[in-house]
Amino acid sequence: MLNRLYIVLIALMFSCQNISEYEIFVKEEMASGIYIDSVQFGLELGDTKKTFFAKAWKLNADGKVTHGPNNEFIAYEIKNMPEGKRINHLFYGIFNDNDIMTGLDMRFYFLGWAPWNKQLQSDKLLPVAMKKLTEWYPGNNFVLIENENFPNETFVKIDGNRQILIHIIDEKNVRAQLLDLRYKYPNLVN
Repeated sequence: MLNRLYIVLIALMFSCQNISEYEIFVKEEMASGIYIDSVQFGLELGDTKKTFFAKAWKLNADGKVTHGPNNEFIAYEIKNMPEGKRINHLFYGIFNDNDIMTGLDMRFYFLGWAPWNKQLQSDKLLPVAMKKLTEWYPGNNFVLIENENFPNETFVKIDGNRQILIHIIDEKNVRAQLLDLRYKYPNLVN
């Protein structure tokens, strides 16, 4: 009888921890020792805000990028997409209190988007954006996660310290966020 009581108590303790699949995935990837600091266009996690602006200025001077809407993002046009569609890819660094780049905030939308054009809606864009991000950032695949902070389906891709979350914002826009998990979960750094 006492042994059964211990088993029930142990089972209750483990069930109360409620560790999500996402948390397990994060811990496994952080424990892998893989460190990836490169971001598209020669940007790097750990760059200072000043370095980020200098690199962005050079990219603009070279004609690779332009300013995005309201000068809030850097814009890069993705050409040669299926069926001749073009995508506007907006991005901007995420910086901590010390002006160190800890991630990249991104948006995607089809150029020529209109509310009545069903082929250029965000639900059609999401898999295309995920495929493009996988090309730029190879490694693990995106997996669906539950996240109460986002009203729409959210997918995550984690490779070592680099996490990419992606979800639909509205009819037009898809948002992706690349984060260096060493800053988000400093207690998991080896």
